[in-house]
Amino acid sequence: MKTSLSLFLAVLLIFSCNQEHKEVENNVLNPIEYLMINNANLILENQEINSISIGVYKDGKTYTGYFGEIDKGRNNLPNDSSFFELASVTKSFTGIITAQAVLDGKLKPEDDIRNYLEDSYPNLVYENRPIQIRDLLTHSSGIRRDFSKPLNKLFDLDATEEEKVTIQNYDRKALLKDLISYELDTIPGTRYDYSPVIGPEILAMILEKVYDKSYSELLTELVLSKANMNQTKMSLNELETNHLINTYTDEGRFAEQIAIPMSGAGAGLKSTIPDVIKYIKYLLESDSPVITKMQKPLFKDEDDDMYGYFWQINDDGEFMHNGGTNGSTNWLVILPELNAGFTVFFNSNGDTSGVLINRIANSIINDIERYPKKNVYFHIRNEIIENTDKGIEFYKNSKLEKSNEFDFEDSTMLNKIGYELLGDDQTENAIKVFKLLVSEFPNEGNPYDSLGEAYFINEQYDLSLEHYKKALELNPANGNAENMIQELNNITSQE
Repeated sequence: MKTSLSLFLAVLLIFSCNQEHKEVENNVLNPIEYLMINNANLILENQEINSISIGVYKDGKTYTGYFGEIDKGRNNLPNDSSFFELASVTKSFTGIITAQAVLDGKLKPEDDIRNYLEDSYPNLVYENRPIQIRDLLTHSSGIRRDFSKPLNKLFDLDATEEEKVTIQNYDRKALLKDLISYELDTIPGTRYDYSPVIGPEILAMILEKVYDKSYSELLTELVLSKANMNQTKMSLNELETNHLINTYTDEGRFAEQIAIPMSGAGAGLKSTIPDVIKYIKYLLESDSPVITKMQKPLFKDEDDDMYGYFWQINDDGEFMHNGGTNGSTNWLVILPELNAGFTVFFNSNGDTSGVLINRIANSIINDIERYPKKNVYFHIRNEIIENTDKGIEFYKNSKLEKSNEFDFEDSTMLNKIGYELLGDDQTENAIKVFKLLVSEFPNEGNPYDSLGEAYFINEQYDLSLEHYKKALELNPANGNAENMIQELNNITSQE
């Protein structure tokens, strides 16, 4: 029987389990290896993406995978010695230090930040509400990105050399000068407004004051040493700099490393995939109360997203952070209930990379949730797209023979393939897939909705109406089905 991974072998990759490199053979992949290689190679079908690096920690085991090429046409892969800019994921380290300070009684989340600043700063109050420590941690202080003219150029690819020097020379004296003249226009603690540098840097100053130690010392003592992270640092030596991977925009333009001013508490760290896995392990397995503390929600925005100590937090206990530079983007996701976590890096950034880094992160989460079964989508996708009739038979046979290996209980897998066919103007084949989907999941409303849409595109309005009605019957909250039924009734009444 043809294996679904055979079409992926031409893609360059290095893969390792427990840091031991080995060449991937498509017939020996365990579920974690399987999800890494397939999710990565699916994303690499997009030409904007150069390379993808993934690290997974699951049930005490570590896995790393490197795919694509750092520089197009050079066949060069990242590896375990490659350094990546963690960017805003650095804030999660600052969050842990702050949580430790709270546990140590050094400060409180509800403290007015002016208690720790030398001047009075009467401007850091709006409608009698001062900026609190919690507001810095949750990007709800009211301090916007336009805080400082020099820092507005921090992520500007076209910044002049003079502007870059100004950024590098922007120090805490300049920050405090800008801070004392800054005017709030919103009540602190009421609106999420992301602060890439200023909020974390003010917090770093406060932490240095309450501990009487530098931010660098606190970072090493309270996080890096406890997690045994010896390859995570603000500044790289010459040899390490040679291993800092090149980064690019989605358009292929080389993006220089961002010069992070001051302590770097908001975006300055560089690390390797194995070292980030050590961080994941520490976050999952440490019995320190600081890890529990830093997951405590401190703010909920208008979309009901919750934020703790620089972490985004979900109701189910997952916590995560993402980061990005002009030419890179990444996610760090911790899944305590699954005893798992992962990181994924692109050495590219832009609109497409931004969408795709979220897509691969969500896919990895879903695939870890179905562990130890594998995602059947990758097993059947190419078979169905290449020859839909034979692919459907392949699906049916696989379900009979491999139900213990693959997850056939997720209706979204066939649905995704059907919409890929629709997007490729293969409407008749999409209808075949959606009909299979309906037969496999007759009690779910969405398969009928999808089949109704395919029939509508194919101008088979009676069949479309029939399936939209069934979709609405199974899910009365389906507004799309309700609207389509009305539209179809108008169409059929005019025939």
